[in-house]
Amino acid sequence: LEMLSVLRREMAACTLRVTAANNIVAKRGFPARGTKPLPRNLWDQRDLEEQTGGEYTHQPLRVKRLGGRDPDTGRKVNQHIGGGVKFDYFMIDFHRRGPSEEGVTYDERVLEVRRDPNRSSHIALVAGEKGKRWILATEGMKAGQIITTSGHLTENPLIGIEGNAYPLGSLVPGTMVNCVERYPTADSEVFVVKAGTAATIVRQQGEFVVVKLPHKHEFSLHRECMATVGRLSHADIEGKIFGSAQMHRRFGYKMSSGLFHKKDGYFGRKVRALPPVRVLDTPPGPAPTKQQFSLTKAQLSGLPQAAKMHNLLHAGYTHREYPNP
Repeated sequence: LEMLSVLRREMAACTLRVTAANNIVAKRGFPARGTKPLPRNLWDQRDLEEQTGGEYTHQPLRVKRLGGRDPDTGRKVNQHIGGGVKFDYFMIDFHRRGPSEEGVTYDERVLEVRRDPNRSSHIALVAGEKGKRWILATEGMKAGQIITTSGHLTENPLIGIEGNAYPLGSLVPGTMVNCVERYPTADSEVFVVKAGTAATIVRQQGEFVVVKLPHKHEFSLHRECMATVGRLSHADIEGKIFGSAQMHRRFGYKMSSGLFHKKDGYFGRKVRALPPVRVLDTPPGPAPTKQQFSLTKAQLSGLPQAAKMHNLLHAGYTHREYPNP
């Protein structure tokens, strides 16, 4: 009986345990329900890449809407996405590159500042010697303004001008920045793209600069990472409300319930200490290919040969013979 109880406990807590070298992770019970947001699947990103051929364009693109369905299987993944008015997609250039020589900048003129249905912040159409492109607009950005981009690392930190882009190592501590690069490469992701948000430069440590993001977590980034000075526009989006449920549908969001769910405060609020400064020194490698397996209970038991767990053991049965009375 003791051995049987041990096997039952192992069966209840059984998960797929494979070494990290095989890049296999079990899906059973992970992540917990409600801890990870569902993918929105508003439009097909791969279809946009096929339209452009992997190249940047400032022309509006026709969006292939998914309505909350998975692009591969066609199954409904997000039940609260669907419908909405038609809109075009504008590609945003998050990486601003400039000459590294001292006193030389790349100048662009702001042609238009408009709202974008695909993101919360306003966007700006700028034109320079290399052509036109869309960027995220800051609070004070207006049509006709000249913005500059410099890639030169100055010996003494300078006070940045709103709308201009500089390396992090060239700005004084306390400067508010947005569109901060994770790594000093043209294909890296960027921090701070939500409307009305900005990161703050805290201090410089050798070849790295500590930046505090809007959620108060600090990251140590390379001083060559580019960033735009200023706070992003459309900060009053948090105060805007939808006038009706039909307005939600026009924006492509389906109502979840019409009932009033009162929050009783039973679970309280968890106040945790901030994590230590995270250093981003080297870009991560390519993501491993995903593989999916379906294993039987005998394969999941982890016991070899004759010691494998019986298929009916989890139901309380045993395979040993009972003596005749």
